[in-house]
Amino acid sequence: MLPSAWNDPSAWTMLRHSWLFNATLEGSRYLIAAGLVWALTHVLLRRRLAHRLIGQWPSRADMWREALYSISSLTIFAALGAGVFALVATGHAEIYRAPARHGWPWLWASLPVLIVWHDFYFYWTHRLLHTRWLFRRVHGLHHRSRHHSPWAAYAFHPVEALVNGLVTPLALLVVPVHGLVLLAFGVHQVVRNAHGHAAVETMPRGFVRAPFWRHFTTTTHHHLHHETARGNYGLWFTWWDRIGGTEREDYRSRFDAATPPRERLSGT
Repeated sequence: MLPSAWNDPSAWTMLRHSWLFNATLEGSRYLIAAGLVWALTHVLLRRRLAHRLIGQWPSRADMWREALYSISSLTIFAALGAGVFALVATGHAEIYRAPARHGWPWLWASLPVLIVWHDFYFYWTHRLLHTRWLFRRVHGLHHRSRHHSPWAAYAFHPVEALVNGLVTPLALLVVPVHGLVLLAFGVHQVVRNAHGHAAVETMPRGFVRAPFWRHFTTTTHHHLHHETARGNYGLWFTWWDRIGGTEREDYRSRFDAATPPRERLSGT
């Protein structure tokens, strides 16, 4: 347990160790996810995917800036992870190990619940960050990349990093989460975040009109948001944009343009 007396040096030692652990975990996930998406879409398959480029390839200067600000965000995410450790150690939150501790139905439902919660939280905080005062002083930093790369996944102003990073601690204050579910949740969000900033559309033609798949966001969905800083505020799903009337009218036509049919490519 974390000592209740905060002047006890061992408490701060435990928090430092927790911060280092979380910094290593978050940094590794970011490097692997953003690195793999970048290597596949911008290096190895660059020529093959060139016809699926949504806007322009990002500049090297943009990618360096995105990576540097992502490092800043990672330090904040690690601090929040240390805060989660303190919550768990003091009994204010629970990350459990035994799968059946809170029942198998909750174990299987908890990951989708966390993802839906994240999407809800992100949509509304994202719209808040687009108010004039916060956009100019905070969120505008992320929008410096109109033509972004996967390295922009965590390229946030420190205040925005704090807002985004609170999604997990807030969930843990309400519900218990299995450790492996929490790990899967972290992997999901960084992989899809990197994919959302890939600059090329990788989903198949017709994806945005399929009855089931149209509810999921695509790279085009978020890329259009970066182009004008208006509309398409959703993270993982498109339903909040449709409910809130913020889905870009040109979303489907731009997706179609980024996913031309094969006969058009062959010139037939």
